[in-house]
Amino acid sequence: MQGFDQGWVALSDRGLLAPAAPDALLHQGLFVMELALPLQNVGLLLDHQSNAGWPRTFAIFHDPAMGIVILHRQGKEVARHVLPAPLPQGKGTARLSFHFDAPARNWRLTFELLGSDPPVALTATGQNPLPIPLSDLQSLCTRPRPTGPVLWFGLTEGAAPPGAAPWIGLRTPVETSLGPVLAGHLKPGDMLLTADHGPLPLRAAHRLALPARGSFAPVLLRAPFYAQTQDLLVSADQLLAISGPEVEYLFGTDAVLMPAGALVDGRTALSDQRRAITGSVALDLGRPALIEANGSLLAIGQDPASDLPLRCLQTYEVLTLMMLLGRSPRRAA
Repeated sequence: MQGFDQGWVALSDRGLLAPAAPDALLHQGLFVMELALPLQNVGLLLDHQSNAGWPRTFAIFHDPAMGIVILHRQGKEVARHVLPAPLPQGKGTARLSFHFDAPARNWRLTFELLGSDPPVALTATGQNPLPIPLSDLQSLCTRPRPTGPVLWFGLTEGAAPPGAAPWIGLRTPVETSLGPVLAGHLKPGDMLLTADHGPLPLRAAHRLALPARGSFAPVLLRAPFYAQTQDLLVSADQLLAISGPEVEYLFGTDAVLMPAGALVDGRTALSDQRRAITGSVALDLGRPALIEANGSLLAIGQDPASDLPLRCLQTYEVLTLMMLLGRSPRRAA
C-alpha cells in the first residue's frame, strides 16, 4: 500500500516531504489550496518574498471585483495568472488548483465549490508559467500563516491531488494478542485481534502526515457513542461497523459498514479541523478484516470493495439510518 502523503511534494505547516537540493526547481506540478467560504473582502491569501540570490515572489490575491490573481516572479521574469471574477459563491469549502507546466508553456487555474450538486467550478488558462524553486516552497510552507480563509495548501507533481485513503489516529488503541496497543506503536509482526478472522499478523503500518482541514478533515468519534472510554480520530473515509436494532430492522443484518464522514452530526461525531496536518497510520493485514479499537470495530484493508467483511451502506441508506437513530448528518464546514 502506498502512503497517501507520498503523492505530495510539500504540505503547509510541514514543508517538503523529501530532501531536495538547495537549487532544485519544480518545472511542472499542481498547487492546491482549500479555502473557507464565503470569500468577501480583498485580501492576500498567500505571500512569499525573497531577495536571496535574485528577487523571487509567489503571492496569491483575492479581490471580489477582479477574482483570483497569482503573481509569480523569478528574477527578471514575471508571470501573472488571473481567474476573473465573479467567483462561484456559497458556504463551505472551495478548492483553488493551479496546474503549471513550464516546459509545455501552459497553465490552468480552477476555483471549485466542493460538495456542490451540481458541481460548480470556474477555470482560466494561459501560457508561459514559471518553475517553482523548492527552497521557496519550503519557506512558504513552514512560515507562520496569519488567520484567514486558507485552510491548507500543498503541491504535487501529479495532475490531480492524491486520492483520500482510510487511516486511524496514532493514539487509537488497537486490540492485539498482548492487549491494547496505540496504533502509532504497532510494528510488523504484531498479532492484531480481528472480529472476523481471529488473530492476524500485521504486515505493515504506514505512517502518514496528511492535510486535516477542508475536504480532508478527519472525524472525531465521540465516546461513549462509538468507543468505550476515549474519542477516536479517523479519516472521513474510514469504515466502521454499526450495529443495533435499527440496523437489523432496516437491513436485515446484525451490522453494516459506514464511512466515518457520514456520521458527522455535530454531537456524537465531529469534523475535527483543529490542526492543518495530522499524523496517522494505515494498517495492512494483507486482507480485509475488522479490528477492535476501544470497543469500536474498524474495517482495515477495504479494497477491493467486493472483499469488505460487511455490507457497506449507500448514501441514501446512511441518511435513512441516521434519521432513525435520531441524528441529523451535517456536512463538514
